[in-house]
Amino acid sequence: MVMDMEEGQARMTFHKMAELMWLIGEKSHKPAEEADMEPEEVPEPVREVYPGQKKQEAETVMETGVPEKENEEPAPKIISAGYGGYLYMKCSACGKTRGFCAKTRLNHYRCECGAVTRMESMVPLYMRCECGRQARYLTNMTEDEFDITCYDCGAPVAVRWNDKKGQYEPMC
Repeated sequence: MVMDMEEGQARMTFHKMAELMWLIGEKSHKPAEEADMEPEEVPEPVREVYPGQKKQEAETVMETGVPEKENEEPAPKIISAGYGGYLYMKCSACGKTRGFCAKTRLNHYRCECGAVTRMESMVPLYMRCECGRQARYLTNMTEDEFDITCYDCGAPVAVRWNDKKGQYEPMC
């Protein structure tokens, strides 16, 4: 499981999960004669106060997992900057194109020639091949028309810029 959150919130979540796992482990390893006895008092979790965080706010975060501040909207979830998934990039130095799948978010592309191209103003590109394969890419291309190679059969697929939709679409 992967979650994207601030460091302070991640620490609080980790401590809470560790505490719950510890409690579950204690319950499953009790001998039979101890099961009849009254349960021991569980120590209160340590509440850490991070820089810039008030003690009362830290307690609220520990209980609910979300900081509570007066007269403030909740912060938007920030996903790391960059682009991921299927990308079709053109090198700014040599002009060579390459399609690939980025498993992590990237903000620059390094070509085989060694040049680095920043990923800015990426636009959608829809590819539909005669073999039946369809794919959605993000690209930095600026030409009106060009061919993209199908990654299944290797056939060229002609795409054209659709100014109304702001994306590249296959020519029919």
